[in-house]
Formats: sequence, structure tokens, C-alpha cells
Amino acid sequence: MTVSVSTQMTPRARLTAIAIMCLASLCFITMHGFIKTVRGDVPIGMIIWSQYTIQAVLLTTLLAPRLRSLVTTRMLGLQVLRALALMAAVSGMFVAVGLMPLADAITIAFVAPLMITAAAAFILKERVTVGQWIAILVGFAGVLIVIRPGSSIFDAASLVPLGAAVCVALYQTLTRPISQAVTPVSMLYTATLVGLFVSALALPFVWETPDLRQIAYLAAAACLGAAAHFLLIRAYYAAPASLVAPFAYTEIVWSSAIGFAVFGDIPDSATLIGAAVLIASGLYLLRRAST
Repeated sequence: MTVSVSTQMTPRARLTAIAIMCLASLCFITMHGFIKTVRGDVPIGMIIWSQYTIQAVLLTTLLAPRLRSLVTTRMLGLQVLRALALMAAVSGMFVAVGLMPLADAITIAFVAPLMITAAAAFILKERVTVGQWIAILVGFAGVLIVIRPGSSIFDAASLVPLGAAVCVALYQTLTRPISQAVTPVSMLYTATLVGLFVSALALPFVWETPDLRQIAYLAAAACLGAAAHFLLIRAYYAAPASLVAPFAYTEIVWSSAIGFAVFGDIPDSATLIGAAVLIASGLYLLRRAST
């Protein structure tokens, strides 16, 4: 009889893996906080280009001895499409955090895991149970609670993180078939190169020389984003997804805290209720996937 990885782990190893996931979530939210700070002063095209440029420099420096083996043309078309989906998701979130409270944008974007499950059924032909479909519908109801379509306080900006979530779902769905032939590090590097190339095309039309403060914030955001990705990989390597994945929802907590402390944003009752519904449906889907 085989013993699962989770039961072999010591309590300290479990806590370490959970802490790594929570730290990754904090890095992601802090990154968005820096982006939100400069969003009104720096064109979105420059923000996106700066993030890919700094990430490309970091990855190239760290992976220099292995670059020749990392760059591969296997499944190149799908790799490029996946990279473009990721770029659209990143761009959408950068736009969203400049238009609305941080916690609202992050909460709405957390509909992505539900979309990934639905996409797996239609695109990858994976089996999705009736209970999972109900959880998906309940999760979408949670999003509707947050964005309140048709009400007098509905904000069209809410559709931006929703669109970003669609792009995340496409990105994650494409990751599955590509991962059978390409390593995660290679996919990350290829996505970075594609994002850098595409964002550079718009640079002549959007360039505005940033000041030192803006440069520092953009550099901090890029470094935090890279650190978050690294920590995320480490968390999933250290423990089963069923243990660490639920703690990705701490992003909602971090975003509420940073939004209040830095920007004075206080989540309203609709955002809190919608977040609770989303988290509950997401945890149900995760539990079903791990059984």
C-alpha cells in the first residue's frame, strides 16, 4: 500500500509549505499594490514592458548556463498562444487595479479556478460532475454579488478583472498539454520572451520617461512578481496541491489589508459576501479534484 505525500509530511513541513504559499500570495498582492501606485502616472504599455524586461533580465541571469536547452520550438504555436493569454491576463489585472479597489479586483479575478474547471470539460474533455458544475455556478453567483450588474452602483470596470480571469483560464488550460513536452522553467522563459517582444512593439507609442520613484516602484513590482512565481513553484513542490492551494485565497485578505492601509479602501459587505461564496465554491472544487 502506498502512502500519500501529505501523510508522510511532518507538521513542520506542512506549516513551511503553507507559509511559502501565503508568502507567494503576499508578494503577488504587494506587486499589484506597487502597480496601483504608479498606474495613474505611467502608461499601461510601459508598465507591462517594464515588468517583462526586468523579469527577462532576472531569468537570463539566473538561467544563463541552461539557456540553450531551455529555448525550444516544441509546440511553439501553443506556447505563443499561452504566453499571449498570460500577457492579456497580466495587462487586464494591471488595468483593473488602477480602476477599482484592490480587494474587489482580486476577488473578481478569483473566478478563474472555476473557469479552468469548466474549460477542462469543454476543451480537454475532462469529466466534470454535477456537483462540480453546481459549484461553478455558485462561484459565478459570488462574482455577481461583487460586481452587482444592473444595480445603480454597478461599475463597468468590474468587467476588466473578469476578462483577465478568462485569460487566466485559457492560460492554465493550455499549460496542461504543453507541460507534457516542455519543462515549467522553459515555459516561463518562453512566455517572458513573447511578452517582452509584444510589449516592446507598443513602446514607441506610449513612452514617457519615468522618474526615479516610478522606476523604483516598477522594479520592486517586477522583482516581487518573479519572487511570487518562484515561491508558488516551491510551495507546490514541497506539498500536495490539496494542502497548499487553498491558502492562495489569502490574496483576498492581503489585498483588503494593503488596500485599506495604503489606499484607504474598505471592502463593502457585497465584496465580503461574494468573496466568501467564491472561496467556498473554489475549495469544494479543489476537494473534489484531490479525491
